[in-house]
Amino acid sequence: VQFGRGIGPLDAAIGVVNGNGIDGSFAINSPGYRRADRLFDSDTGKSLYGRVGMETGGASIGLFGLNGKQRSVAVGNAGLDSGARDTDKQVIGLDLSGTAIDQKLYWFAQGLWNTWDGFLDADPNRKYQWFGGFAGVDYIAGERWVYSLLYNHADAGDLKNTDTVYEGIDMRTLSVGASYYFMRNVKGVVEVNYDLLSKKDKTGTYWTGHLSREHYLLLGFDTAF
Repeated sequence: VQFGRGIGPLDAAIGVVNGNGIDGSFAINSPGYRRADRLFDSDTGKSLYGRVGMETGGASIGLFGLNGKQRSVAVGNAGLDSGARDTDKQVIGLDLSGTAIDQKLYWFAQGLWNTWDGFLDADPNRKYQWFGGFAGVDYIAGERWVYSLLYNHADAGDLKNTDTVYEGIDMRTLSVGASYYFMRNVKGVVEVNYDLLSKKDKTGTYWTGHLSREHYLLLGFDTAF
């Protein structure tokens, strides 16, 4: 649930969000597309967030904040088992966006600084901090074609070398894409992704971390009705 309104030159929003609350079992490891993000905020507890943004100098800038709780991670089993404690989490974010070249080029960037208090039961008095963000551009070449470039960056920070799937937060990828609009609500998509992170050797008890490169080629259609 989100509420928002303009206040003078500012756009303000406040809301609450919950996790998915899904307890279904599934295979998971930190390499590849089965990263730790499938375990983020998996309970039904609510988190409070807010954002304040404004236009300045032809660009948009926004500040974001979130405060909530999530269940701790038990000792052992690569961080796949929940602990018995509810731990605090905070997120601070910054986003920037704008246009150029007669509004044919759209650029954007965002960063999120995360703090999880006592998240791992192995060291419940420690604060774990990590960062994630992205930057990209979309170029509208005409009525049919749009070209995109996107860089994703995530640093596991204090969760590195914990021998949990949360080491898999680490990401450095560069994606190049092109979209062709057959109609206003139907487009074809081709995307190439290059993984900039080196393959990590198997270490620890559970062999967690970036164990494989993640290059891919995506071909498909995107529709909306």
